[in-house]
Amino acid sequence: ETQFDVVLLDLSLPDKQGLITVAQTHEAVPDLPIVVLTGFTDKVTGIEALRQGAQDYLIKGKIDSELLFRAIRHGIERVQTLKRLRHSEEQLQRLNEELECRVTEQTEELRQKNQYLQREITQRQRLEEELRNALTKEKELSELKSNIISVVSHEYRTPLATILSSAELLEHYGHKWSQHKRQRHFQRIQNTVHHMTQLISDVLLINKAEAGKLNFKPVPLDLVTFCQELIEELQLTAKTKHQIDFQNLGVCHAVCMDEKLLRQFLTNLLSNAIKYSPGGGKIQFDLIFAPDTVTFRIKDSGIGIPQKDQDQLFDAFYRSSNVGTISGTGLGLAIVKKCVERHNGKIRVESEVNVGTTFTVIIPLKNQDVEEKGREGEGERFLLEVIKQI
Repeated sequence: ETQFDVVLLDLSLPDKQGLITVAQTHEAVPDLPIVVLTGFTDKVTGIEALRQGAQDYLIKGKIDSELLFRAIRHGIERVQTLKRLRHSEEQLQRLNEELECRVTEQTEELRQKNQYLQREITQRQRLEEELRNALTKEKELSELKSNIISVVSHEYRTPLATILSSAELLEHYGHKWSQHKRQRHFQRIQNTVHHMTQLISDVLLINKAEAGKLNFKPVPLDLVTFCQELIEELQLTAKTKHQIDFQNLGVCHAVCMDEKLLRQFLTNLLSNAIKYSPGGGKIQFDLIFAPDTVTFRIKDSGIGIPQKDQDQLFDAFYRSSNVGTISGTGLGLAIVKKCVERHNGKIRVESEVNVGTTFTVIIPLKNQDVEEKGREGEGERFLLEVIKQI
């Protein structure tokens, strides 16, 4: 029952019993890295050991402490990376299964309502309206599921290829590289996994919003300080050359808002302003206080949004026709709208192609008595927490 980090296996017998041991060990404990030590000078034996499941092989006459340490460390790191990748894939599978269950539940609810309609003719008009609503909701959920599967599958293809490429390069050439070059590839894998995790988090958020289960927990906030700190964080992480000019207009006073949702929609709007202004330039961020409202206005000088796209701009998975090769999933602005609406707020957009875009969010300041709608189930909460830890 002892747990081992790595196995060092000496192929000292010429009858290949050692290679059989490699295969048996790998079959019994697939996640345990095996580093083979061989006295054979030809590469055939080492390559055969790799085929049997070993992570690396070293020729005993050419081993020094640094080479042995590097081989052990690379074996452990590669196995850990593959574990994280499998874990990500399992979360995606669980998400797909959850969406399947939701559609099944809606279908069963529709069947029961249809039976009730046949028994209660006198209530036909009311039940027909309920039936239409259920059909609409089922169609929306079905379309949402299809879009999620399509986008996630597409968006995961490139990151998975990136992870696989870096892992294979580290496996075969890592022992020849400098520490800096190896670290660059490990960082590449970590960044890619973070991107995949963020995509799943966005999908979960939009899914909860569509189901009416987006939590709303307003707390007192100092908006000026909050916005200033958010800008500092964004400029630090995005490493952008864009200048964000923040102005506080009006008389500041205490407000109650959901900090998590506020951070989500402001981050998305500011990130979009940066991303869709590839030429750099200034981004104007105004915080405007009024007696009964607070307004957030974010203006950029980027590529703009065609008039024909503006009506669908806040639909999930919809992207403007002029984004070109700029990457994105079409979830960002849909999430913004859901977060704003959860505050009983409104959002509008003004844009001109090749001139820039202005988003204006107006939030009423009487949110303290807004009742929280719905609570996420234990399974959904568990899934979200696990994904955040990937």
